[in-house]
Amino acid sequence: MALLDTVRAERLGKIAKLKEAGMEAYPARTSRTHTVAQFLASHAELQMSGASVTLAGRVMSMREHGGSVFVDLFDGAKGQCYVQSNKLGESAYDLFGKTVDAGDIIECVGTAFSTKRGMPSLDVAAWRMLAKSLRPLPDEWYGIKDEDERYRKRYLDILLTKDLAERIKRRSIFWNTFRTFLLERDFVEVETPVLETTTGGADARPFITHHNALDMDVYLRISAGELWQKRLMVAGLPKTFEIGRIFRNEGMSAEHLQDYTQLEFYWAFADYKMGMELVREMYQQMAEETFGAQTFSIRGFDIDLSKPWETYDYCALIKKQFGIDPLEVSLDDVKKTLEQEGIVHEGALNRERSVDLLWKHLRKTIGGPGFLINVPVYLEPLAKRGSEDPRVVERFQVMLAGSEMGKGYSELNDPVDQASRFAEQAKLREAGDDEAQMNDTGFVEALEYGMPPVVGFGVSERLFSFLEGVSVREAQIFPLMRPRDNEIGKAKENKEAVAVINRTGLESWQVLNTIAHLCAELGIREGKSLLYQDSFATADGTHIPLNIQHPIMLKETDSTEKLRKLLQTAQAQGLQVAAFTRDMIETTNDKKIIENAAKTNLDSVEFLGILVFGPSSTIESLTKEFPLYS
Repeated sequence: MALLDTVRAERLGKIAKLKEAGMEAYPARTSRTHTVAQFLASHAELQMSGASVTLAGRVMSMREHGGSVFVDLFDGAKGQCYVQSNKLGESAYDLFGKTVDAGDIIECVGTAFSTKRGMPSLDVAAWRMLAKSLRPLPDEWYGIKDEDERYRKRYLDILLTKDLAERIKRRSIFWNTFRTFLLERDFVEVETPVLETTTGGADARPFITHHNALDMDVYLRISAGELWQKRLMVAGLPKTFEIGRIFRNEGMSAEHLQDYTQLEFYWAFADYKMGMELVREMYQQMAEETFGAQTFSIRGFDIDLSKPWETYDYCALIKKQFGIDPLEVSLDDVKKTLEQEGIVHEGALNRERSVDLLWKHLRKTIGGPGFLINVPVYLEPLAKRGSEDPRVVERFQVMLAGSEMGKGYSELNDPVDQASRFAEQAKLREAGDDEAQMNDTGFVEALEYGMPPVVGFGVSERLFSFLEGVSVREAQIFPLMRPRDNEIGKAKENKEAVAVINRTGLESWQVLNTIAHLCAELGIREGKSLLYQDSFATADGTHIPLNIQHPIMLKETDSTEKLRKLLQTAQAQGLQVAAFTRDMIETTNDKKIIENAAKTNLDSVEFLGILVFGPSSTIESLTKEFPLYS
């Protein structure tokens, strides 16, 4: 038996001993009168009065001393309890010694006293188990050293690492300082949709999920309601903000995660210059209240938020560094510059992505604090054109320690211009740029009713991680981890799909059409979860789309009744199911198909094919009666 199994078995035995003694191992409530912090703060008064005190917390360590035990009790603060047989009584002391381990959560009743060394302590007269731990804690002094294990068992990492617990508190102060700052200036906190039919507000690849009730695919939002909050500007709310979770299906790095918290505010009848002043003041107040400081050392840069902030011109910086003008340069010239600078890239490049790669290389040299301005229009489809140079936009980005720590701009409120820029973004998407923005015609329609001048701004939790001096992953409380096989109860079972085709009366093209539609529907339902990766590369660098990781088997039948039964059984078992009927092959008019189905009982529907997808053993058992297609 493994060591952990032995320890767990011993502790289960101790639960039995508690029950024999009439003590619950997991009672529903405690009679605690003081937190440890309150006990320590009022220790002198409590000791003088001799009042009874009840503490509750986790046993972090125990030190035996003759017929007594010193216990370190933790409930967010650590205090000492003194357990002795003379005070507790032989039976209660004996039960304590036989059943209590480090890691248990207990309740202690007693009076305040000080040890010979002056340590404030609780002299225990009674005790009770509140939660018996079945697993031993890692060593309190050494904690968990393996980074992967720390993230997987973050609760233990927090318990054993004081600064990590304090970081969580600072994280709360960080967001609440922003919230209070805006509320005090008459901003209204709002909530906007997380599920969207069209994503907007950023250049990012979205997550896709399926909405079962409406039977349609939707996106998880990539911004904190930018286009929704601007609709609220149309609606007459002059100041709004949201602090919420956003999702971007992109790569992981020290600065980037796929799900994180972001603040966005929108302020009507204001412009980007007013926004810069508000943001500067907001950052300074946040730093003071969260960290008690204005100066930070980050990645080799000494940052002082209290000093005057610099202004950096995007086009001027690139022109000075690389000798090209982003407003005039061709794609070929940018590619040559990338090659000369040794800046690597993946996939096809357009001018927008190429210039952005140059900027990302250059920004690493900028310490800040300051604002980056004068970005080309083609890089920012939602910002207002500059009044002095319409080739750039009224956008600002906070620059700190070689990175961008917040972005805002004078919002575009010209519906004709907005529609034109969305059209340009649509062309980029059609050319393969899946980070380009989607054409939100509903938002353009809202703009046509009239939106006042607005400045908007957004900042993510990456700012907090920078000021903390840790990666954004380390700054999150529970970062996402790939599950281990044993964390889902058993080793993962392979999945497979089986398409069963009704060959009766079908021509060859109809069979192929049925198979194509069934497989397409499977891809739509499951998406990229079917893939290990998007493509693989040949020796000469050509990328070829990767096949799905699960097999698709093709079987046949001559009975639509058997297909109907297969459909019903698979649905009852919660499997993924695709279906193709005679109506679907005879018309592409979905409305007509839906209307016909509403007039027809299931027994009268002619199924040409059913595809079922799920665990291999389940699918094989479900389709074993059907022969392979020949």
